[in-house]
Amino acid sequence: MKQRKIFYGVRIPWFVSIEFILVLTAIFLFLLCALIYTKRREFIYPPLHRFQSTPQGYITKKSSTLPSNMIPPVVVTHGDRTKRMIALTFDADMTPAMRQMLDRGLVKSWYNQAIKTTLDAYHVKATVFLGGLWTKTYPDEARTLAHDPLIEIGNHSYNHYAFANSCYGLPSIPDSEDIDDVQEAQNIITKTTGVTPKYFRFPGGCYDSVDVVTLAKLGLTVVHWDVVAGDGFNENAQSIINAVDSQTINGSIIVMHIHDGPYAPKTNDALIEIIPYLQAQGYQFVTISELLNY
Repeated sequence: MKQRKIFYGVRIPWFVSIEFILVLTAIFLFLLCALIYTKRREFIYPPLHRFQSTPQGYITKKSSTLPSNMIPPVVVTHGDRTKRMIALTFDADMTPAMRQMLDRGLVKSWYNQAIKTTLDAYHVKATVFLGGLWTKTYPDEARTLAHDPLIEIGNHSYNHYAFANSCYGLPSIPDSEDIDDVQEAQNIITKTTGVTPKYFRFPGGCYDSVDVVTLAKLGLTVVHWDVVAGDGFNENAQSIINAVDSQTINGSIIVMHIHDGPYAPKTNDALIEIIPYLQAQGYQFVTISELLNY
C-alpha cells in the first residue's frame, strides 16, 4: 500500500492523508450546499401546509375516536351537490416567523392585491379566512375585504399554529390554548373590521375532536374544502389550473391562498384562467354562507 510521510516523519496510509481529507471535505461541503439549495424553502421559510388534501378521511378518523354519546364533529367540506354553485376560498396565513421575515425585508408583502383585482374584474364572490396576526399586520386590507360586498371573511386562528400534532410541519399548540388562540383572532378581526366571523378553518386542516367542540362553544362553524388548488409553494400555474378544473363539482369548496411572494407565487396567474373556465361550465361563485344557505 502506498505510504506518505507527513507530520514528524510518521508514515500513514495515503487514504488518510491531508490531501485526501481535504478532497472529502470539499465533496461534503458541495453536497451540503446542494441540499440547502434544493431544500431552501424548508430551511428559509416556516412550514406551510404544502400538501393539503381533502380532509374527509381525517374527519372520519377523528369521528371514530369520539365517545359513543358525543355528537360527531361537524366539519363542512362542500355544499349541495345538486346545485351548480361553488365557493372560492382563500387563507390569509401569518405565523410569527412570517411576520419576522416581513420585518426583516425578506418578503415584500404577505398580501396579494392582484387576487382581489381579479375577483373584482370577474365580479366573483369569495370567502377569505383571516389569520389574527395577518389582520393585525394588514388592518386596512382586512377592513377593506370585510366590507366588500363580494367578500365574506372567516377566522383562521391567530398564529396559524396547528391544533394537532404532525400537521405539515406546523408548530402546534396544546388543547388548553386552543380557545385562547381562536378567541384572540376572533377579537382582533372583529375589532379591526367591525365584522364578526361565523366560520373557522383549522390551519393545515388538522384538529383533534375536542377542538371541534371548542369551536362549537364559540359559535363557529368549521369549514374546510374538497378541492385542493395546490398553490402553496407552487411556481407552476398550469398545475394549479389543472388541479382545480379537474376536481371541481357541484357544491365544491376550493382552497387557495391570498399571499404574495414565495408562499403562493402563481395563485393569481392560475385564477385568471380558472374563473372564466368554471364560469363557462355553468358554475356560480358564491360565499360560504350562500353555499350552505345560512
